[in-house]
Amino acid sequence: MNTFNNFSLKDKTALVSGASRGIGKAIALAFADAGANVILVSRSRQELDKIAEQISAAGQKAWPFACDISRIGEIHNFYSKVVSQTGPVDILVNVAGTIFRTDSIEFPLDKWQLSLDVNLTAPFMFCQCFARSCIQRKQRGKIINITSLLSERGRPTIPAYAVSKSGLKLLTMVLAVEWAKYKINVNAIGPGYIETELTRPLMDNETFNKWVHEKTPMDRWGTPNDLTGAALFLASGASDFITGQTIYVDGGWLANL
Repeated sequence: MNTFNNFSLKDKTALVSGASRGIGKAIALAFADAGANVILVSRSRQELDKIAEQISAAGQKAWPFACDISRIGEIHNFYSKVVSQTGPVDILVNVAGTIFRTDSIEFPLDKWQLSLDVNLTAPFMFCQCFARSCIQRKQRGKIINITSLLSERGRPTIPAYAVSKSGLKLLTMVLAVEWAKYKINVNAIGPGYIETELTRPLMDNETFNKWVHEKTPMDRWGTPNDLTGAALFLASGASDFITGQTIYVDGGWLANL
């Protein structure tokens, strides 16, 4: 028996939110390389179309769907529309998120609520839709939530982001315990400081960039591709006895005193 077959995603269908760029795009492409068909979800349909073409050219199916997940009241209907066109989903990856940086004493309530809606409530609702389908079909499923190393540590000016991501980490554990009997694995990946469009202002800040390098034992920012190995593992049969866990992909940041 070839153990590496456990890492194959052949004939699986994955839904990846936030798939138009950065971490979501990297995971979607990695899943396609592993044999999965991929449902691409983001606010930007134009970018998704390009990724879908790339996946289709490699021989896998790809379906682009535009969705603003901050409109949480529409998520259940959106999910139903998606699966009516694509068929059942085997793997759910909640990547899409948002962050606002403002001193906590001045942090606006509307930005607080939007952060919780996008980073915590929307993933929960996607998880609900996914689990209901798996349970109805009596099929196992894999959920991967993208949290953050800031689920474990505090930094100034990001109260809503830190609270929502730490909430998503605990939600991962709750759902893992509750849905294990249905053979639904629920795990998370906690990225460290990753080089993306969203973090470019931080990278361009000389003081902050120096701090990241000094704090990270591997002495560099991560890339979106650094997360694909953990995502493939958690999405595949190789992780069937793992649930409720968070894998931190941070270059040693959390381990460093």
